[in-house]
Amino acid sequence: MTTVPATIADTATAHGSRAALQAHESLASLKAQYPWPTQRPSESPILWSLDYGGRRLITDAIPSRGVNVLLEIGSFLGGSARQWLAASREVVVVCVDPWPDLVDPGAGIVAHRIGRAYRDQLRAPEGVYRSFLSSMWDVRHRIVHVRGMALDVLPELHTLGLRPDMVYIDADKKGHEIPVCDELFPDAVIAGDDWNWSDGYSFPIREPASRSARKRGRRLKSVGTTWLIDDGPWTIRERLLQLQSSPRSLTQATHSLIQRLCGTTSSGRRR
Repeated sequence: MTTVPATIADTATAHGSRAALQAHESLASLKAQYPWPTQRPSESPILWSLDYGGRRLITDAIPSRGVNVLLEIGSFLGGSARQWLAASREVVVVCVDPWPDLVDPGAGIVAHRIGRAYRDQLRAPEGVYRSFLSSMWDVRHRIVHVRGMALDVLPELHTLGLRPDMVYIDADKKGHEIPVCDELFPDAVIAGDDWNWSDGYSFPIREPASRSARKRGRRLKSVGTTWLIDDGPWTIRERLLQLQSSPRSLTQATHSLIQRLCGTTSSGRRR
């Protein structure tokens, strides 16, 4: 029998609202549908997260907007999910990722010292998935992990009652999930990564993100590689974060464009 961790139950009872109770019940359904293994995988934990200066836009928004349930599309090793957990004691993260085998780690992974150190582990059969489980084992009571392609599993999650307060998208870099989330989760704050990622011709994530903001009648904010569709004006703190990240953001966007033009961009995953 699958039980709901105390932390998830406490999130509902602490707020004492009908919405919180519904969130608790939906999380219970998700935990039952997508249980953790009974034993921790033998793979070494890999604590790895890359931040090009924009994640504070999200970690600030989580407590200020009372985010209790965050749906993350594209989790890799869980580095960003750990940042969301650290932002608030109340938040539970639903991680959606196919966690495919990484036969070719790609230049972006082997160029990093952590990627090089764990290359063999990540290339092993089920290496990425088992590394995620091992890396997140100590916080599994606050993580629901859903293995599958987002476009396939999002309708099922909605049917199971998932109503996230925020959706963070870091998947195929082209934003195919954005209109689906607009349809399924119209009340959720939509955010994501890859604002400065280029295919050599454009920055693909920007058009679907902008279209979503227009549809919702909200403001689109970007800091570094991170973007957020918000119903409030820019705050002073957000503008300062944007200014601080501008040089790094420009460098990252230029580097991404050059890589694509030269055909040397990584086919690997990062987080």
